[in-house]
Amino acid sequence: MAAAFPRHRGLSQRISASTTSNSYRHIRGFNYQPSWSSNGFAIWRQFKQEDFHRELGQGKKYFPGINTIRLWLSFDAYAGADAAVQKTVAANFQTALQIADSYHLKVIPVLFNNWHSVPDFGGIANEMIEYWMNDHDRNHTIPVNVFISYLEAFAGAHATDDRILIWDLCNEPFNSGVTPALSEWLTSLYRKCKELKVRAPLTVGMAPSVDNLRLLDPVSDVLTIHPYGNQEFLDAAIAYGERVGKPVLATESCWGSLDDAERARIVAMELGQLRDRNLGFLAHVLHHSQVADCHRPKYGPVSGAGYMAFIEEDGLLRPHHDIFNTFV
Repeated sequence: MAAAFPRHRGLSQRISASTTSNSYRHIRGFNYQPSWSSNGFAIWRQFKQEDFHRELGQGKKYFPGINTIRLWLSFDAYAGADAAVQKTVAANFQTALQIADSYHLKVIPVLFNNWHSVPDFGGIANEMIEYWMNDHDRNHTIPVNVFISYLEAFAGAHATDDRILIWDLCNEPFNSGVTPALSEWLTSLYRKCKELKVRAPLTVGMAPSVDNLRLLDPVSDVLTIHPYGNQEFLDAAIAYGERVGKPVLATESCWGSLDDAERARIVAMELGQLRDRNLGFLAHVLHHSQVADCHRPKYGPVSGAGYMAFIEEDGLLRPHHDIFNTFV
């Protein structure tokens, strides 16, 4: 049975009645995983400014109409570090924002992640949350809650940053199951961001599950969905958004394939579904990367999600993938 979120007065701030489910309909963009590593720890500890700049530039060259990127941060890179390294990781994010802004791209930062694959990007797990948030071990050498200082260093430090479109608290938090600890944790993240007076809306990127709409509504000012061609879920999300008065945005779309022509067909089908419903969207994923699902078999195992990049390792546009521009 799904766990309910603790209810707090004013927790779920409703959007005004004049806001419709398609108020983000102008959003066109990509998830972006930088190419130089398979995990968030190395991406943000070993940040390569020139590569980041070049890869976003390639994105704007091939897809000039894009206006947004969804960029996954790394709690791992920040938490297991001394103050000097933490400062460097936070500065790398600032550099990323500056580069994105130079291409007139808004950013949706993803603070935490609970999607795990091979190789693993990194992120959180229920065991981590239960142990560290509730302080079961009174011998901790650092203050609990460990997640709060991370929020302060990123969301808090950029509370009024106009380069941020939306803050994504966690990517697909219930992929490994729904637990009371996860629900409590997400609630604490949401409340802390509001205490920090974070100006951009908050959200939680949700897998294509109708149950997620109800479960993540209390901690989502915007319903950010990952429909991947699931029309039943897509239509349910739109209807739910209209019912509760919240906008809907697809922050992941376009299932992958190793076959270029088949992948282009999938892209056209999924983006057509979203455009026909007047929704904004971000495809997954802009550029070849060593991150799972973002590379060809040369770089390791490929899951059933296939190969999801739009730009190849050599910087050339993947065959047939200019079809994206048809929907911009």
